[in-house]
Amino acid sequence: MSEGVDTNLPSALSPLSSDGRRVLGNFFSLSIVQFANYLAPVITLPYLFRVLGLEKYGLTELARAISVYFLMLTDYGFSLSATQEIAVHRDDPRKVSEVFSAVLLLKFLLLVLSFALLSLLVLAVPRLRADWPVYYLSFGNVIGMWLFPIWLFQGLERMKYIPMLSVTAKTLYVLLVLGLIHGPADYLYAPLLQSASAILIGLAGLILALCKFRVRFRIPGISVLKYEFVNGWHLFLSKTAITFYTATNVVILGLFTDNTFVAYYAAGDKIVRALTDGLHIPLSQAIFPHIGRLASQSPPAALRFAARVAKLLSLATLTISAGTFFAAPYIARVVLGHNAGGSVPVIRILSLLPLVVGLSNIFGTQIMVNFGLKKLLARILAAAGLLNLLIALLLAASLKHIGVALAALTTETFATVTMYWALRRTGLMVPARRTLRRSGHEI
Repeated sequence: MSEGVDTNLPSALSPLSSDGRRVLGNFFSLSIVQFANYLAPVITLPYLFRVLGLEKYGLTELARAISVYFLMLTDYGFSLSATQEIAVHRDDPRKVSEVFSAVLLLKFLLLVLSFALLSLLVLAVPRLRADWPVYYLSFGNVIGMWLFPIWLFQGLERMKYIPMLSVTAKTLYVLLVLGLIHGPADYLYAPLLQSASAILIGLAGLILALCKFRVRFRIPGISVLKYEFVNGWHLFLSKTAITFYTATNVVILGLFTDNTFVAYYAAGDKIVRALTDGLHIPLSQAIFPHIGRLASQSPPAALRFAARVAKLLSLATLTISAGTFFAAPYIARVVLGHNAGGSVPVIRILSLLPLVVGLSNIFGTQIMVNFGLKKLLARILAAAGLLNLLIALLLAASLKHIGVALAALTTETFATVTMYWALRRTGLMVPARRTLRRSGHEI
Protein backbone atom coordinates (compact mmCIF):
# COMPACT_ATOMS: atom_id res chain seq x y z
CA MET A 1 0.00 0.00 0.00
CA SER A 2 1.41 3.33 -0.98
CA GLU A 3 2.32 6.11 1.39
CA GLY A 4 -0.17 8.35 -0.37
CA VAL A 5 -3.11 6.17 0.57
CA ASP A 6 -1.97 6.12 4.15
CA THR A 7 -1.84 9.90 4.49
CA ASN A 8 -5.42 10.17 3.26
CA LEU A 9 -6.81 8.39 6.27
CA PRO A 10 -7.48 11.15 8.80
CA SER A 11 -10.31 9.17 10.32
CA ALA A 12 -7.79 6.70 11.65
CA LEU A 13 -5.83 9.28 13.53
CA SER A 14 -7.77 12.46 14.13
CA PRO A 15 -9.59 12.74 17.46
CA LEU A 16 -12.03 15.14 15.76
CA SER A 17 -13.17 12.63 13.11
CA SER A 18 -16.31 10.52 13.48
CA ASP A 19 -14.19 7.39 14.04
CA GLY A 20 -12.09 9.21 16.62
CA ARG A 21 -15.18 10.41 18.45
CA ARG A 22 -16.66 6.92 18.36
CA VAL A 23 -13.52 5.35 19.83
CA LEU A 24 -13.35 8.05 22.50
CA GLY A 25 -17.04 7.66 23.30
CA ASN A 26 -16.70 3.89 23.55
CA PHE A 27 -13.66 4.31 25.80
CA PHE A 28 -15.57 6.56 28.19
CA SER A 29 -18.60 4.22 28.17
CA LEU A 30 -16.42 1.22 28.95
CA SER A 31 -14.52 3.26 31.54
CA ILE A 32 -17.79 3.77 33.39
CA VAL A 33 -18.40 0.02 33.24
CA GLN A 34 -14.89 -0.69 34.48
CA PHE A 35 -15.28 1.92 37.22
CA ALA A 36 -18.41 0.10 38.38
CA ASN A 37 -16.50 -3.19 38.22
CA TYR A 38 -13.71 -1.51 40.18
CA LEU A 39 -15.89 0.24 42.75
CA ALA A 40 -17.91 -2.87 43.62
CA PRO A 41 -14.89 -4.87 44.88
CA VAL A 42 -13.40 -1.73 46.48
CA ILE A 43 -16.50 -1.69 48.69
CA THR A 44 -17.12 -5.44 49.05
CA LEU A 45 -13.52 -6.72 49.29
CA PRO A 46 -12.67 -5.05 52.60
CA TYR A 47 -16.13 -5.85 53.94
CA LEU A 48 -16.07 -9.54 52.98
CA PHE A 49 -12.43 -9.93 54.01
CA ARG A 50 -13.29 -8.71 57.51
CA VAL A 51 -16.78 -10.20 57.93
CA LEU A 52 -16.19 -13.66 56.45
CA GLY A 53 -12.74 -14.13 57.95
CA LEU A 54 -9.68 -15.57 56.22
CA GLU A 55 -11.00 -19.15 56.03
CA LYS A 56 -14.39 -18.48 54.43
CA TYR A 57 -13.13 -15.62 52.27
CA GLY A 58 -10.39 -17.92 50.96
CA LEU A 59 -12.99 -20.60 50.22
CA THR A 60 -15.19 -18.25 48.19
CA GLU A 61 -12.14 -17.03 46.27
CA LEU A 62 -11.12 -20.62 45.50
CA ALA A 63 -14.61 -21.26 44.13
CA ARG A 64 -14.43 -18.08 42.05
CA ALA A 65 -11.04 -19.10 40.66
CA ILE A 66 -12.36 -22.52 39.63
CA SER A 67 -15.34 -20.89 37.90
CA VAL A 68 -12.86 -18.86 35.82
CA TYR A 69 -11.89 -22.07 33.99
CA PHE A 70 -15.48 -22.53 32.88
CA LEU A 71 -15.83 -18.84 32.04
CA MET A 72 -12.83 -19.32 29.78
CA LEU A 73 -14.23 -22.48 28.20
CA THR A 74 -17.68 -21.00 27.55
CA ASP A 75 -16.32 -17.71 26.27
CA TYR A 76 -13.95 -19.71 24.02
CA GLY A 77 -12.25 -17.18 21.70
CA PHE A 78 -15.49 -15.45 20.72
CA SER A 79 -14.90 -12.29 22.76
CA LEU A 80 -12.24 -11.41 20.19
CA SER A 81 -13.03 -13.47 17.08
CA ALA A 82 -16.74 -12.58 17.02
CA THR A 83 -16.00 -8.94 17.87
CA GLN A 84 -13.53 -8.75 14.99
CA GLU A 85 -15.90 -10.41 12.51
CA ILE A 86 -18.87 -8.23 13.48
CA ALA A 87 -16.71 -5.09 13.28
CA VAL A 88 -15.78 -5.95 9.69
CA HIS A 89 -19.38 -6.81 8.64
CA ARG A 90 -21.30 -4.41 10.86
CA ASP A 91 -23.09 -2.82 7.86
CA ASP A 92 -24.48 -6.22 6.81
CA PRO A 93 -27.39 -7.08 9.18
CA ARG A 94 -27.78 -10.57 7.76
CA LYS A 95 -24.13 -11.45 8.37
CA VAL A 96 -24.21 -9.93 11.85
CA SER A 97 -27.29 -12.04 12.71
CA GLU A 98 -25.56 -15.14 11.37
CA VAL A 99 -22.50 -14.57 13.58
CA PHE A 100 -24.71 -13.66 16.56
CA SER A 101 -26.79 -16.85 16.24
CA ALA A 102 -23.82 -19.16 15.73
CA VAL A 103 -21.81 -17.76 18.64
CA LEU A 104 -24.77 -17.77 21.03
CA LEU A 105 -25.54 -21.43 20.22
CA LEU A 106 -21.91 -22.55 20.44
CA LYS A 107 -21.52 -20.79 23.80
CA PHE A 108 -24.63 -22.59 25.09
CA LEU A 109 -23.19 -25.98 24.11
CA LEU A 110 -19.93 -25.07 25.86
CA LEU A 111 -21.95 -23.96 28.91
CA VAL A 112 -23.55 -27.41 29.14
CA LEU A 113 -20.13 -29.05 28.80
CA SER A 114 -18.76 -26.77 31.53
CA PHE A 115 -21.52 -27.72 33.97
CA ALA A 116 -20.84 -31.42 33.36
CA LEU A 117 -17.10 -30.93 33.94
CA LEU A 118 -17.74 -28.98 37.15
CA SER A 119 -19.94 -31.79 38.45
CA LEU A 120 -17.25 -34.39 37.70
CA LEU A 121 -14.60 -32.24 39.40
CA VAL A 122 -16.64 -31.66 42.54
CA LEU A 123 -17.48 -35.36 42.81
CA ALA A 124 -13.89 -36.49 42.19
CA VAL A 125 -12.05 -34.18 44.63
CA PRO A 126 -12.96 -34.74 48.30
CA ARG A 127 -11.89 -31.24 49.34
CA LEU A 128 -14.24 -29.70 46.80
CA ARG A 129 -17.04 -32.17 47.51
CA ALA A 130 -17.15 -31.08 51.16
CA ASP A 131 -18.17 -27.55 50.12
CA TRP A 132 -20.06 -28.38 46.93
CA PRO A 133 -22.75 -25.62 47.21
CA VAL A 134 -20.23 -22.78 46.94
CA TYR A 135 -18.85 -24.14 43.65
CA TYR A 136 -22.26 -24.56 42.05
CA LEU A 137 -23.37 -21.10 43.19
CA SER A 138 -20.24 -19.59 41.65
CA PHE A 139 -21.14 -21.23 38.33
CA GLY A 140 -23.88 -18.62 37.89
CA ASN A 141 -21.16 -16.24 36.65
CA VAL A 142 -20.69 -18.56 33.67
CA ILE A 143 -24.40 -18.45 32.87
CA GLY A 144 -24.37 -14.66 33.03
CA MET A 145 -21.37 -14.44 30.72
CA TRP A 146 -23.10 -16.73 28.17
CA LEU A 147 -26.21 -14.54 28.16
CA PHE A 148 -24.43 -11.19 27.76
CA PRO A 149 -23.38 -10.64 24.11
CA ILE A 150 -20.82 -7.94 24.89
CA TRP A 151 -18.89 -9.05 21.79
CA LEU A 152 -21.89 -7.87 19.71
CA PHE A 153 -21.90 -4.43 21.38
CA GLN A 154 -18.14 -4.14 20.90
CA GLY A 155 -18.17 -5.26 17.27
CA LEU A 156 -20.93 -2.78 16.42
CA GLU A 157 -19.13 -0.14 18.51
CA ARG A 158 -22.37 0.58 20.38
CA MET A 159 -21.13 0.44 23.97
CA LYS A 160 -23.12 3.40 25.31
CA TYR A 161 -25.87 1.08 26.60
CA ILE A 162 -23.57 -1.09 28.70
CA PRO A 163 -22.79 1.40 31.55
CA MET A 164 -26.45 1.65 32.57
CA LEU A 165 -26.76 -2.14 32.81
CA SER A 166 -23.47 -2.61 34.59
CA VAL A 167 -23.91 0.19 37.14
CA THR A 168 -27.44 -0.98 38.00
CA ALA A 169 -26.37 -4.61 38.51
CA LYS A 170 -23.25 -3.71 40.51
CA THR A 171 -25.16 -1.29 42.74
CA LEU A 172 -27.76 -3.94 43.51
CA TYR A 173 -24.97 -6.46 44.24
CA VAL A 174 -23.18 -4.14 46.67
CA LEU A 175 -26.39 -3.27 48.53
CA LEU A 176 -27.37 -6.94 48.89
CA VAL A 177 -23.87 -7.92 50.09
CA LEU A 178 -23.96 -5.24 52.77
CA GLY A 179 -27.53 -6.16 53.71
CA LEU A 180 -27.32 -9.96 53.78
CA ILE A 181 -23.75 -10.93 54.75
CA HIS A 182 -22.98 -10.32 58.42
CA GLY A 183 -20.67 -13.17 59.43
CA PRO A 184 -18.83 -16.35 58.34
CA ALA A 185 -22.11 -18.30 58.40
CA ASP A 186 -23.40 -16.16 55.51
CA TYR A 187 -20.52 -17.08 53.15
CA LEU A 188 -22.81 -18.75 50.58
CA TYR A 189 -24.44 -15.41 49.88
CA ALA A 190 -21.15 -14.14 48.40
CA PRO A 191 -21.14 -16.41 45.30
CA LEU A 192 -24.94 -16.39 45.10
CA LEU A 193 -25.20 -12.60 44.89
CA GLN A 194 -22.30 -12.32 42.46
CA SER A 195 -23.90 -14.91 40.18
CA ALA A 196 -27.31 -13.26 40.41
CA SER A 197 -25.75 -9.94 39.39
CA ALA A 198 -24.04 -11.55 36.39
CA ILE A 199 -27.24 -13.28 35.24
CA LEU A 200 -29.25 -10.07 35.63
CA ILE A 201 -26.90 -8.01 33.47
CA GLY A 202 -26.61 -10.90 30.99
CA LEU A 203 -30.38 -11.14 30.49
CA ALA A 204 -30.75 -7.37 30.21
CA GLY A 205 -27.93 -7.18 27.66
CA LEU A 206 -29.40 -9.96 25.52
CA ILE A 207 -32.87 -8.40 25.54
CA LEU A 208 -31.42 -4.99 24.67
CA ALA A 209 -29.41 -6.46 21.79
CA LEU A 210 -32.46 -8.18 20.31
CA CYS A 211 -34.67 -5.10 20.68
CA LYS A 212 -32.22 -2.34 19.78
CA PHE A 213 -30.04 -3.84 17.06
CA ARG A 214 -30.96 -5.41 13.75
CA VAL A 215 -30.11 -8.94 14.84
CA ARG A 216 -32.32 -12.00 14.83
CA PHE A 217 -31.61 -15.44 16.20
CA ARG A 218 -31.87 -18.22 13.64
CA ILE A 219 -30.62 -21.78 13.94
CA PRO A 220 -27.33 -21.67 11.99
CA GLY A 221 -26.11 -24.34 9.62
CA ILE A 222 -23.34 -26.79 10.48
CA SER A 223 -20.88 -25.05 8.14
CA VAL A 224 -21.43 -21.70 9.91
CA LEU A 225 -20.98 -23.28 13.34
CA LYS A 226 -17.82 -25.01 12.20
CA TYR A 227 -16.38 -21.80 10.78
CA GLU A 228 -17.02 -19.79 13.95
CA PHE A 229 -15.61 -22.57 16.13
CA VAL A 230 -12.44 -22.87 14.06
CA ASN A 231 -12.11 -19.08 13.83
CA GLY A 232 -11.97 -18.81 17.61
CA TRP A 233 -9.71 -21.82 18.23
CA HIS A 234 -6.31 -20.12 18.49
CA LEU A 235 -7.76 -17.32 20.59
CA PHE A 236 -9.24 -19.96 22.88
CA LEU A 237 -5.80 -21.52 23.26
CA SER A 238 -4.40 -18.10 24.10
CA LYS A 239 -7.07 -17.46 26.74
CA THR A 240 -6.52 -20.94 28.17
CA ALA A 241 -2.84 -20.21 28.53
CA ILE A 242 -3.59 -16.90 30.26
CA THR A 243 -5.74 -18.77 32.77
CA PHE A 244 -2.67 -20.75 33.79
CA TYR A 245 -1.14 -17.63 35.26
CA THR A 246 -4.27 -16.01 36.71
CA ALA A 247 -6.85 -18.35 38.24
CA THR A 248 -4.50 -21.34 38.42
CA ASN A 249 -2.32 -19.71 41.05
CA VAL A 250 -5.27 -19.45 43.43
CA VAL A 251 -6.21 -23.07 42.75
CA ILE A 252 -2.63 -24.26 43.36
CA LEU A 253 -2.57 -22.42 46.68
CA GLY A 254 -5.94 -23.91 47.59
CA LEU A 255 -4.75 -27.45 46.86
CA PHE A 256 -1.25 -27.26 48.38
CA THR A 257 -1.68 -24.83 51.29
CA ASP A 258 -4.78 -23.65 53.14
CA ASN A 259 -7.49 -21.06 52.63
CA THR A 260 -5.63 -18.43 54.69
CA PHE A 261 -2.85 -18.16 52.11
CA VAL A 262 -5.49 -18.20 49.36
CA ALA A 263 -7.07 -15.18 51.06
CA TYR A 264 -3.76 -13.31 51.30
CA TYR A 265 -2.90 -13.88 47.65
CA ALA A 266 -6.42 -13.40 46.26
CA ALA A 267 -6.91 -10.13 48.15
CA GLY A 268 -3.54 -8.70 47.04
CA ASP A 269 -4.06 -9.88 43.48
CA LYS A 270 -7.54 -8.35 43.37
CA ILE A 271 -6.25 -4.99 44.50
CA VAL A 272 -3.52 -4.89 41.84
CA ARG A 273 -5.74 -6.32 39.10
CA ALA A 274 -8.36 -3.67 39.87
CA LEU A 275 -5.73 -0.96 39.36
CA THR A 276 -4.52 -2.74 36.21
CA ASP A 277 -7.89 -3.49 34.64
CA GLY A 278 -9.38 -0.11 35.49
CA LEU A 279 -7.44 1.49 32.63
CA HIS A 280 -6.50 -1.13 30.09
CA ILE A 281 -9.74 -3.16 29.83
CA PRO A 282 -11.99 -0.27 28.66
CA LEU A 283 -9.18 1.04 26.46
CA SER A 284 -8.59 -2.39 24.95
CA GLN A 285 -12.27 -3.04 24.26
CA ALA A 286 -12.73 0.42 22.75
CA ILE A 287 -9.78 0.36 20.35
CA PHE A 288 -9.78 -3.33 19.34
CA PRO A 289 -12.50 -3.11 16.63
CA HIS A 290 -11.09 0.24 15.46
CA ILE A 291 -7.59 -1.18 14.98
CA GLY A 292 -9.12 -4.25 13.32
CA ARG A 293 -10.79 -2.11 10.66
CA LEU A 294 -7.66 -0.02 10.19
CA ALA A 295 -5.54 -3.16 9.77
CA SER A 296 -7.77 -4.31 6.91
CA GLN A 297 -7.64 -0.87 5.22
CA SER A 298 -4.18 0.52 5.99
CA PRO A 299 -1.68 -1.47 8.08
CA PRO A 300 0.59 1.59 8.59
CA ALA A 301 -2.29 3.61 10.06
CA ALA A 302 -3.19 0.77 12.41
CA LEU A 303 0.41 0.43 13.61
CA ARG A 304 0.81 4.16 14.14
CA PHE A 305 -2.41 4.28 16.13
CA ALA A 306 -1.30 1.31 18.28
CA ALA A 307 2.16 2.83 18.82
CA ARG A 308 0.66 6.12 19.94
CA VAL A 309 -1.65 4.36 22.41
CA ALA A 310 1.27 2.26 23.70
CA LYS A 311 3.33 5.36 24.53
CA LEU A 312 0.51 7.07 26.41
CA LEU A 313 -0.45 3.84 28.18
CA SER A 314 3.15 3.22 29.28
CA LEU A 315 3.38 6.62 30.96
CA ALA A 316 0.08 6.17 32.77
CA THR A 317 0.72 2.60 33.93
CA LEU A 318 4.30 3.27 35.03
CA THR A 319 2.94 5.93 37.36
CA ILE A 320 0.32 3.51 38.70
CA SER A 321 2.92 0.76 39.21
CA ALA A 322 5.32 3.01 41.12
CA GLY A 323 2.56 4.39 43.31
CA THR A 324 1.25 0.90 44.08
CA PHE A 325 4.68 -0.38 45.12
CA PHE A 326 5.39 2.41 47.58
CA ALA A 327 1.84 2.65 48.91
CA ALA A 328 1.34 -1.12 49.33
CA PRO A 329 1.28 -1.17 53.19
CA TYR A 330 -1.18 1.73 53.31
CA ILE A 331 -3.41 0.28 50.59
CA ALA A 332 -3.50 -3.10 52.34
CA ARG A 333 -4.25 -1.56 55.72
CA VAL A 334 -7.08 0.62 54.41
CA VAL A 335 -8.66 -2.07 52.24
CA LEU A 336 -8.08 -5.22 54.29
CA GLY A 337 -7.72 -4.05 57.88
CA HIS A 338 -5.62 -5.64 60.63
CA ASN A 339 -5.26 -8.96 58.74
CA ALA A 340 -3.59 -7.19 55.81
CA GLY A 341 0.05 -8.02 56.57
CA GLY A 342 0.20 -11.16 54.45
CA SER A 343 -1.05 -9.32 51.36
CA VAL A 344 1.55 -6.53 51.38
CA PRO A 345 4.36 -8.54 49.70
CA VAL A 346 1.85 -9.81 47.12
CA ILE A 347 0.82 -6.24 46.26
CA ARG A 348 4.46 -5.12 45.98
CA ILE A 349 5.50 -8.05 43.79
CA LEU A 350 2.50 -7.61 41.48
CA SER A 351 2.75 -3.80 41.40
CA LEU A 352 4.53 -3.97 38.01
CA LEU A 353 1.50 -5.63 36.40
CA PRO A 354 -0.23 -2.39 35.30
CA LEU A 355 2.77 -1.58 33.09
CA VAL A 356 3.51 -5.13 31.92
CA VAL A 357 -0.09 -6.17 31.22
CA GLY A 358 -0.87 -2.90 29.45
CA LEU A 359 1.99 -3.45 27.00
CA SER A 360 1.17 -7.12 26.48
CA ASN A 361 -2.39 -6.15 25.56
CA ILE A 362 -1.14 -3.76 22.89
CA PHE A 363 1.38 -6.27 21.51
CA GLY A 364 -0.88 -9.32 21.71
CA THR A 365 -4.56 -8.42 21.45
CA GLN A 366 -4.36 -5.19 19.48
CA ILE A 367 -1.56 -5.99 17.01
CA MET A 368 -1.05 -9.75 16.81
CA VAL A 369 -4.74 -10.66 16.71
CA ASN A 370 -5.72 -7.90 14.29
CA PHE A 371 -2.78 -8.70 11.97
CA GLY A 372 -3.53 -12.41 11.76
CA LEU A 373 -0.86 -13.70 14.14
CA LYS A 374 -3.26 -15.67 16.34
CA LYS A 375 -1.25 -18.91 16.07
CA LEU A 376 1.96 -17.20 17.10
CA LEU A 377 0.21 -15.49 20.02
CA ALA A 378 -1.26 -18.82 21.13
CA ARG A 379 2.20 -20.43 21.16
CA ILE A 380 3.69 -17.57 23.18
CA LEU A 381 0.91 -17.68 25.75
CA ALA A 382 1.03 -21.48 25.93
CA ALA A 383 4.72 -21.28 26.77
CA ALA A 384 3.97 -18.59 29.37
CA GLY A 385 1.22 -20.70 30.91
CA LEU A 386 3.47 -23.73 31.26
CA LEU A 387 6.21 -21.54 32.74
CA ASN A 388 3.80 -20.20 35.35
CA LEU A 389 2.56 -23.66 36.22
CA LEU A 390 6.10 -24.91 36.73
CA ILE A 391 7.21 -21.95 38.88
CA ALA A 392 4.01 -21.90 40.94
CA LEU A 393 4.22 -25.63 41.70
CA LEU A 394 7.88 -25.28 42.69
CA LEU A 395 7.36 -22.27 44.96
CA ALA A 396 3.86 -22.72 46.40
CA ALA A 397 4.79 -25.24 49.09
CA SER A 398 7.79 -23.28 50.39
CA LEU A 399 6.95 -19.62 49.75
CA LYS A 400 3.16 -19.98 49.66
CA HIS A 401 1.39 -16.77 48.49
CA ILE A 402 4.69 -15.00 47.85
CA GLY A 403 5.84 -17.85 45.60
CA VAL A 404 2.80 -17.75 43.33
CA ALA A 405 3.02 -13.94 43.17
CA LEU A 406 6.59 -14.27 41.90
CA ALA A 407 5.37 -16.86 39.39
CA ALA A 408 2.65 -14.50 38.12
CA LEU A 409 5.01 -11.53 37.65
CA THR A 410 7.71 -13.65 35.98
CA THR A 411 5.19 -15.14 33.58
CA GLU A 412 3.54 -11.83 32.62
CA THR A 413 6.97 -10.31 31.97
CA PHE A 414 8.07 -13.31 29.89
CA ALA A 415 4.90 -13.10 27.76
CA THR A 416 5.25 -9.36 27.13
CA VAL A 417 8.95 -9.49 26.23
CA THR A 418 8.38 -12.48 23.91
CA MET A 419 5.49 -10.71 22.14
CA TYR A 420 7.67 -7.64 21.60
CA TRP A 421 10.50 -9.76 20.22
CA ALA A 422 8.11 -11.62 17.89
CA LEU A 423 6.65 -8.37 16.54
CA ARG A 424 10.12 -6.99 15.92
CA ARG A 425 10.97 -10.09 13.89
CA THR A 426 7.79 -9.84 11.80
CA GLY A 427 8.24 -6.11 11.18
CA LEU A 428 5.00 -5.15 12.90
CA MET A 429 6.43 -3.21 15.79
CA VAL A 430 6.18 0.36 14.59
CA PRO A 431 5.05 2.59 11.77
CA ALA A 432 8.09 2.03 9.60
CA ARG A 433 8.04 3.18 5.95
CA ARG A 434 8.97 -0.11 4.43
CA THR A 435 7.51 -3.34 3.20
CA LEU A 436 6.40 -5.84 5.84
CA ARG A 437 7.30 -8.82 3.72
CA ARG A 438 7.25 -11.41 6.49
CA SER A 439 3.81 -10.44 7.70
CA GLY A 440 2.33 -10.33 4.22
CA HIS A 441 1.33 -6.62 4.49
CA GLU A 442 2.78 -3.99 2.20
CA ILE A 443 3.26 -0.46 3.45
